[in-house]
Amino acid sequence: MPRSLFISHGAPSLAIEPSLAHDFLISLGQSWPRPKAIVLISAHNIQAQFTVGSAQQWQEVHDFSGFSSELYQLQYRPQGDPGLAERLALQLANDGHAMAISEHPAIDHGAWVPLMLMYPKADIPLVTISLAASMDSAAHLALGQSLAKYLPDEVLLIGSGSITHNLNDAFSRMRTGQTEYQIEPYAAQFIAATYSALNTQPLLDWVNWQQNLPHARQAHPTIEHFLPLLIARAAAGDQVDVQALHQSMSLGVLGMDVIGFTSSAR
Repeated sequence: MPRSLFISHGAPSLAIEPSLAHDFLISLGQSWPRPKAIVLISAHNIQAQFTVGSAQQWQEVHDFSGFSSELYQLQYRPQGDPGLAERLALQLANDGHAMAISEHPAIDHGAWVPLMLMYPKADIPLVTISLAASMDSAAHLALGQSLAKYLPDEVLLIGSGSITHNLNDAFSRMRTGQTEYQIEPYAAQFIAATYSALNTQPLLDWVNWQQNLPHARQAHPTIEHFLPLLIARAAAGDQVDVQALHQSMSLGVLGMDVIGFTSSAR
């Protein structure tokens, strides 16, 4: 079974508005090997330190405004797996990570929107792990390396973020009222370089991704939406097969890529 997925979750409206990415996530849930549980790391879940969510049952939070009223009626409430959560928290702490545990049941749209499309019955147990407010690429890469050691084979790790995430550019395009958008060269070049590096660059080199990838600071003025990709990549181990499962673009600047990582170690 694949070790991890990176999902670009886009706007919350992905849950209800038809698009290439919307349709793909529905089909992915139907064709992807069904995991026993999911550990999910969302760009919108940021705590003072890495925090493992051990809720018995999760509840969606509509952590956005200005969208269709239909979106605010959606519910997504999977069961948790407190036992798995507590084991992971202990193992990660023993590996040197500053860890906390929280029973708070809220899950943000970076978690429930893609999960609702992939697994609409909400019948797979869920554990969450937050990002750390330090936004330290090395620390998040190291978290992924630890997860590579401790995640059971039947548990799927999902990093939910965005392969590009310049909201100022996205909002400026939305204000034009257009329906079709040319892809910005910087976004295309950053995405292409990311794939090239995923296939060739040693894992530890990803600590310096902002220096190594072209237009990195324009593609990610803040880095919380890229860190889940680092974790998902590291969680698959040193040697990986990278699968470009889906590529599309929203507003010409927000990449909607979905990437699979499978360990290729013998």
